[in-house]
Amino acid sequence: MTNRYADEQLAIVAKMVRRTVTRRERARFDKNFDRWMREEWNGSEMRSFVACLAAVSTACGGARGEWGTLTEGEQQAMVHYFGMAYLPTRDEAYADAEEFVEFEVRRATVGMKEFAQYLVRMFADPRG
Repeated sequence: MTNRYADEQLAIVAKMVRRTVTRRERARFDKNFDRWMREEWNGSEMRSFVACLAAVSTACGGARGEWGTLTEGEQQAMVHYFGMAYLPTRDEAYADAEEFVEFEVRRATVGMKEFAQYLVRMFADPRG
């Protein structure tokens, strides 16, 4: 991961997924995310989403690969998780997406579709 806050962010996101994050860690997550959005994307959520979408979809094989088997909601969940956990830089978004797919998706004990479905459920849960 190329963003200097990404290692910390990923650790906090892992705690968020396990529902063990503290208020202080959540505040740190928000601060890191806001800083990333401001410094890397000039505050534009649309720019960050488009860049993350392009990087993750490419890393997942594009429309003719595994990415093409996911629903739009599953794709959005993958992009959202990648952005908030990895805080990719503009220059390294594709490399970060490759790392995300290798370490988060391919090493999971389930397939890509199941991983994406898990993320959809996680983001839909109001306790999250």
